[in-house]
Amino acid sequence: MAEQSLLSNYACVVGGAGPAGMGFLFNAYKTGALASLARDGLLVVDAALAVGRGRLGDYHITANSVGDVFLDCLRDPALLPIFAPLAHSPAFRALQNDPHGAPMLTQVGELLAHASTLFMRYVTEHLGVEVALGTRIEKITAQDDGSFQLALRSGSHGVQIGAGTLVMNLGGRQNREYLNWSLAEQDLHLSHDGPTVYSSDALLSLNPAELVELFGDRVTPGTRFTVVGGSHSAFSILDNLACALDCLGLEQITLLHRAPIRLFFESVEEARAAGYVVDEGMDVCPVSGRVNRSGGLRYRAHQVGTDVLANGIVSGTRVKVELLCLEDRSPAVRERLAQVCSEDGVIVQAIGYQPCLPALRRANGEPLQVRESKGGLDSDAAGCLRDLNGRPIPGLYSFGLGSGLAANPMLGSERSFDSRIYGVWQFHHDASGRVIEALQEHLANRATPAAQPMESGIDDAPFALSALG
Repeated sequence: MAEQSLLSNYACVVGGAGPAGMGFLFNAYKTGALASLARDGLLVVDAALAVGRGRLGDYHITANSVGDVFLDCLRDPALLPIFAPLAHSPAFRALQNDPHGAPMLTQVGELLAHASTLFMRYVTEHLGVEVALGTRIEKITAQDDGSFQLALRSGSHGVQIGAGTLVMNLGGRQNREYLNWSLAEQDLHLSHDGPTVYSSDALLSLNPAELVELFGDRVTPGTRFTVVGGSHSAFSILDNLACALDCLGLEQITLLHRAPIRLFFESVEEARAAGYVVDEGMDVCPVSGRVNRSGGLRYRAHQVGTDVLANGIVSGTRVKVELLCLEDRSPAVRERLAQVCSEDGVIVQAIGYQPCLPALRRANGEPLQVRESKGGLDSDAAGCLRDLNGRPIPGLYSFGLGSGLAANPMLGSERSFDSRIYGVWQFHHDASGRVIEALQEHLANRATPAAQPMESGIDDAPFALSALG
């Protein structure tokens, strides 16, 4: 692979070229910001050898948005010439032919990967955007002048570069420690010889045959299957397990949830017609009038949630569902919760994502810790991350998986929703738009060092676009 020389300084480094990172780049191109960033030095870094898909396309579940929402991310007039070849994409045609149906995320991932590849080819050739694939950000040092020093690594090769701003969306992860901490908040603890813990992220990437192969010998009358969580991913894994393992005789799955199970409806009238009890002060978005707009289950997850609440069964299967609220302090429920945590069985963790972060340091070498909030990293309204003392870290932005953004009052959300906003449409519009404005203001307020080629490149390292060919 040909050697690529990186600059010593960039106005902006985009860390992560998955759905969130590409959403930022697409939106920056549409608004004209990308051209100016590229002139001053713009580098896109991703550990993978392809762009756009992230883990999204691995998940064998239905999206919580209709196909037209994803197509809307691609139909801006400025992007039309770049995306003309998408007319031949099977994924594009599938979403175009059923714009009001919720597609599979495997289709969405395929579409985003194709669109992102076309986009990166164009902006590298015509705007001079640089791309370093197969490359990890190992360490970030926040300098006293508001810039950053980044340590990049590709295989055995490393390099240091400067960045005036950093848009960091490196994906999310689910770890056992977070599950343990969440249960401990409810005075619950998993026994060392108790259930085997799996992440929903890993299991949602398996098709039915793979789930049968993994759990075929675990489906016995004495083995308990439990899902912890109450969101879209929790009900999706509940659905996948029930549909795959029903044929093996799986009788019941227990769902541990903290907050009430919330269903999405287009209006209060629609919710009440379905028999759903609405708290108009807490559940209704004041801007759109929708019920549980941000936190409600949609499409297939909505159907599963409706049947579980009404009949205690996963729709389309014979598998029963036992609902246990983690905050229920009644003796009977506490006893059942303790049994779930101590007995042999399977527990699936579906309580959100923690961000994938490199080592963060201040200029004096001290650790730079970012503050977390419920559902992701804490940030201001523009996606600027905060330190443990609540102070913004100027020039450091994140809004993807494991970070998210607080609900925008201008777009609206229900009062009962106290987590973070995620979603491909948000990545391509509101979330990235706020970051673009803040990033440009930050750069305007500081003198960015002129971008200069480094004296030496990184030999034989995949800092090139061959993976996009």
